Amino acid sequence: MSKVKGYTIFEGKSPINGEEIIAVITLDSKNIKTGNMASMWIMHKDMRPTEASKEGKDESVCGMCPHRHHLGGACYVTLFQAPLQVWKSYHKGNYPKVTDMSTFEGMKIRFGAYGDPNVLPMDLLVQLKSVAKNHTSYTHQWQTELDNEVLKSTSMASVDNKEEAKLAITNGWRYFRVTNDISDIDKETEIICPNTTNNVQCIDCGLCKGNQTKAKNIVIEVHGAKKKKFIEKNEATIL
Repeated sequence: MSKVKGYTIFEGKSPINGEEIIAVITLDSKNIKTGNMASMWIMHKDMRPTEASKEGKDESVCGMCPHRHHLGGACYVTLFQAPLQVWKSYHKGNYPKVTDMSTFEGMKIRFGAYGDPNVLPMDLLVQLKSVAKNHTSYTHQWQTELDNEVLKSTSMASVDNKEEAKLAITNGWRYFRVTNDISDIDKETEIICPNTTNNVQCIDCGLCKGNQTKAKNIVIEVHGAKKKKFIEKNEATIL
């Protein structure tokens, strides 16, 4: 019997548009930046992630994230690689369904290798957080969830400029800011991602898990194959 490579943790409707979505956690990763963390993939159930992106159906799992490829954005996720393979494996029945999150006891988990954890039931995120040894999580939906204490405790607000950063802080969020100019940081409240400065992998870092930690906010230079599409606006984006 072959080794289980991942588990399906959610099948249901997106709270954003009611379309069917899935969430899968794969157990191994070769990602150089993150290290070998378990990775959560949140995808449209009935469409390949590549096709969902082209048709704008990725809204079901990404909301109104400005970096979606459909919007001409700078999302760093290469959809025809890992997301597509995970989607295909799910449809082959390779990921057993689990409801007991203790399956992931002691693991270090990326809550969103693709997709926004905001679309999953909050009690599911609470359960995962309670069993994970460490995790990373980011949400672009924080502006529509300003008072969501679960998301604040598990996830970084993904912000794209300093005005959004101010709004996030005002509403009790820690944030992860993407920028074109890595030298332009507020040293009182921000630090450059330790992977950039000291080559620390996410699996060993522990700073991107929401307001569970009192560490400074994190800033990183825009990266990925579509980074030239990133535009750093001076005003906050209202979702």
